[in-house]
Amino acid sequence: MNTRRLVLGCIAVVILAVMAAAQIPTGIPQFSADMKMSGHGGEGMNGKIYFGGQKMRFDMNAGGHASVMINDLPKKTMYMLMPEQKMYMEMNANMAGGRGRGPRMPDAKPMDPSNPCSTDSNYTCNKAGTETMNGRSCDKWEFTSKSDPKQNHTVWIDQRLHFPIKNVGSEGEVWELQNLKEGSQAASLFEVPSDYTKMDMGGMMGGRPPRTPPQ
Repeated sequence: MNTRRLVLGCIAVVILAVMAAAQIPTGIPQFSADMKMSGHGGEGMNGKIYFGGQKMRFDMNAGGHASVMINDLPKKTMYMLMPEQKMYMEMNANMAGGRGRGPRMPDAKPMDPSNPCSTDSNYTCNKAGTETMNGRSCDKWEFTSKSDPKQNHTVWIDQRLHFPIKNVGSEGEVWELQNLKEGSQAASLFEVPSDYTKMDMGGMMGGRPPRTPPQ
């Protein structure tokens, strides 16, 4: 797989990690967890998530290729790192927020425990009880789309973290967190390494060859 195809693939993966531009509530404990995603066709992706308060990091592996996404909420900036190439892209967080025409991916972000649909006017929510999911006490919510019934999904929201632990779509796609561990996360996890080269995203999308790191 060449660099351009890898970059475009990474951009698609970013959709699952979109966060709202609103400020994350204070007081939510920092944590790390294993992240797993599978589609209704059997394709899957594994990774890890790090929540550092006002910043988040997603380490992902899809098709044998590693990528890292860092979301700096105060700066409203997202960074996509490609460890194999030691390159990165910088994007405005609002730029990655479009859903496009593809399937809805889960919102990996803290949610209002009393109304998790409060930031998405296209959905209504109905609380369906309380369950233990992957070792965490969660409120179970049914999300119903007002415009597309195929986008309905069920979400288990951690009662302590206000964060989704599992999301099951109407077509069988699953996103979930496992082996969650609360605790402070190192600040270096949320920084772009100094030896990474910034990629010209505009040139990439325009079909021009990307800048390559110095030899």
